[in-house]
Amino acid sequence: MNISESELEKVLRLAPSPKAPAGLKEVLIAEAPLLVRRGPEPSFRDQAALGWLRRWWPAFASTMVSLACAAVLAAQQRELRELNHSLQSLSAHPASTQDVQATGEIATPQQPSPDRTSAGEQAEIERLKQLAAQFSSEVAQLEQLRLENEILRKRLATAGISGLSPAETEAMEKGRERALSIACVNNLKQFGLAVRTWALDENDGQPPNVLCMSNELSTPKILVCPAETTRQVATDWSVFTPANCSYEYLVTSGTNVAATEPTRVLSRCPIHGHVGLCDGSVQSSVAKEHLDWLVRRNGKLYFEPPPAASNPAPTNPGP
Repeated sequence: MNISESELEKVLRLAPSPKAPAGLKEVLIAEAPLLVRRGPEPSFRDQAALGWLRRWWPAFASTMVSLACAAVLAAQQRELRELNHSLQSLSAHPASTQDVQATGEIATPQQPSPDRTSAGEQAEIERLKQLAAQFSSEVAQLEQLRLENEILRKRLATAGISGLSPAETEAMEKGRERALSIACVNNLKQFGLAVRTWALDENDGQPPNVLCMSNELSTPKILVCPAETTRQVATDWSVFTPANCSYEYLVTSGTNVAATEPTRVLSRCPIHGHVGLCDGSVQSSVAKEHLDWLVRRNGKLYFEPPPAASNPAPTNPGP
């Protein structure tokens, strides 16, 4: 049976078309993203490399951190060595101001040294040094006189020597007391000189206590009145205490007191009544014989004798 192509085509078109399974569209839509994301399967070599890396990466990470720390420490050690070398070079060969300026760095202006004083201050210092030497010689002479007086007093105390008359004994005792008074005046003059010398070195300030003038005072022995019998003399400054000082130090603060308040009482001897003034002079027996000449104002003690009064007490001008 011969069938033409046109007839065959008509038969095929009349054949029933197959129906798609139910839900096929939804399944295809759901599996579409998975098909897009899925890439090529890794090869066996790639899987082995990834497994080796997963096993050994903690060790590699710690090793890299250690190497980084070692590099940082090495850099810091190198910088420290360079700094130490620079400091040693500077301490061994300090650069002068000209060298610093030549390198282009900012040169710090040199401050005037406190030791550089004017010509007038140098002359004053030299004069004070001469007076200090003179006072030291006087101290030696007075010390010798004190020893001689001690010998004479011991002879008078012995029963074997009774050839002196009462008048001679009284005259000898008066001479002894006068010698002790002169030695006390000399001590106060040295004390005032030490205060002024300390003030020159400390911008005209006042020493706050006696101990800080240990460099200006030759010995702590001059701080005890020669007529003092109950106070112990300090052998040196290492054992000195306020109990080893007979004199009252009244001006422990202020600036340029010698120029602004020259008649202010600086020191006082409670035994003889001598007073030392801030200008360096010493007035004998004022606190005993002319107590009204000492005037207190604003908590400060001043020496103010009457203008018309003649002062019978000898005045010892200071430097």
